[in-house]
Amino acid sequence: MPHETAAETTDPGRDTLFLVGDVFGAFAHHDGVRTVSELVRLIRDGAFPEGPGPVLVTPGQGVSRFDVDYVRDALARHDLTDRVLLDDTALRALAGREIAHKHRQENVLISRPRRVGEDLFESDLVVDARNEVMSDHLTGQHIQGMLAMEAGRQMFIAVAEQHYLAPEAAGRSYFVIDSFATRYGSFLFPLPAVVRCHVVAHRSPHRTRTMFHCELAVTQGESETAGMDVRFTAFDNQVLHTKETRAARRSLQESAARLAAAPAPPEVRAS
Repeated sequence: MPHETAAETTDPGRDTLFLVGDVFGAFAHHDGVRTVSELVRLIRDGAFPEGPGPVLVTPGQGVSRFDVDYVRDALARHDLTDRVLLDDTALRALAGREIAHKHRQENVLISRPRRVGEDLFESDLVVDARNEVMSDHLTGQHIQGMLAMEAGRQMFIAVAEQHYLAPEAAGRSYFVIDSFATRYGSFLFPLPAVVRCHVVAHRSPHRTRTMFHCELAVTQGESETAGMDVRFTAFDNQVLHTKETRAARRSLQESAARLAAAPAPPEVRAS
């Protein structure tokens, strides 16, 4: 399949290549993009780099630190580490489980939030090919919209944990979403992208809870691929546990009462 132009030189003396995970093979048909496996094969065959100048390899989506080490090893074996710069800054700044609220590293979708203005924060989108949202849905060349929503959810939790909750509440809060409105503007492709969060308002009507209103956006290049308007509350864990237990007991009682009042099912006879 012929390649289409997708990347240009960002430095007059240096070429740029985007690296994507093997799962995004369909997108790697574009010029200036290679999958991890393709790039390692080209290095081993002596077909990369093509020219004499330096090359910047920028990881897009679907690339893990394990993949980066695999490529770096291939470069080292062919004495190319001085000519090829592999920039894995975003991967090395991955948000930790204590602020992303994820137990498995591959399910974290953002780097640690950076403050860029008053109540304004941004993170790099970091998609591992093994991510739970990616595991059973991949259509065409773009990334599914649910992943952008999950990145937004991780972002507002991380921002609240890292920058707004009191020290005694950070890491000990349970987040409850009151509303989550999402709009989509354009396809999200497996290239570098940024998740932005604007904390519009926040207040603590009681020491056991803090209420937030945030506006979020996932941007790629000059395009906003998704925008979100979210309202949520951070509760003290113990307070939320009490509320949740009470609600669970009520739901169980209502479900049992409904089954008791329903007509008995017809007798099932063995064939």
